[in-house]
Amino acid sequence: MKRLVYFLIFLLFTSCATNPPDWYNKIYTDNNYYIYATGSGKTKQDAINSALANASAKIAIVVKSLYKSQKYSYKGDDTSAYSNTSIFDIQTKTNPITFTDYKILKLDKKDKFYVLIKINRYKNAKYMCDNTNLENINTDNLNLLFNYKNIINKINKTITKLKNINALYPICKEKLHKAIELKENIQKKYNNLTYTIKTNDNNIKNIIESAINIKNSKNSQIKIIAKSFNSNKIIGDYKISIINLNLKIISNNSSKSFEIKCAGNSIQDFSTAKSLAYENCKEKIKRIFNN
Repeated sequence: MKRLVYFLIFLLFTSCATNPPDWYNKIYTDNNYYIYATGSGKTKQDAINSALANASAKIAIVVKSLYKSQKYSYKGDDTSAYSNTSIFDIQTKTNPITFTDYKILKLDKKDKFYVLIKINRYKNAKYMCDNTNLENINTDNLNLLFNYKNIINKINKTITKLKNINALYPICKEKLHKAIELKENIQKKYNNLTYTIKTNDNNIKNIIESAINIKNSKNSQIKIIAKSFNSNKIIGDYKISIINLNLKIISNNSSKSFEIKCAGNSIQDFSTAKSLAYENCKEKIKRIFNN
């Protein structure tokens, strides 16, 4: 009886086990022109998505596994022939890898769908390269002063994407070189920016100097004018100190102005309240310059 039970369990297990076709687990050698990948899924599209993700993982290895998280989406018609309209986007943490040209070599349905695809490295890389461009970046002194980090982050994302493209097929080297050169030029210009401060309040001057990331120089490209007006009031048991600060940053023919109100309160005295007001100004000024 026990033997019969074991035999029935064995039959149940073998009937439920995955049973891929013979070709599925074979090693398909990639070359300079094509990437081969297999995938499986409950539906045909799931299997294609899995294969494309596996192909993407091969590229990820080349670029030292940049893709820590992946989200998949598919647009276009499913076809077993080359497709110029089907676009498969693999959204990564940094940049999308976009396959526009692939061919289904084998497709089988057993316990689930199994697929083998061939991806044209050159055509996909060319499409991505043609559609990857650096936007015109405003390198005005004030734009660099207030948006430097955002500008560099944007360029870095483009550089990463171009490196991914060249890992797929080295067709986008010129654009990559230009992106790296642009980044270096912007970094050089930012590092050469200097400023001077004109203010009626040395405390505000010290706060600005601690918040700004560029050098101080008498012959500077950026002039900072800071005018502060202090006032005190009592509300209940609290002494309140208020600092109204007008901040103007000028470079060439452009300028930016900020109106900042800082406040501090203390039960003890106005001097303590004023110190707290300056601390409040410090946080607000830091947010302006720490782009």
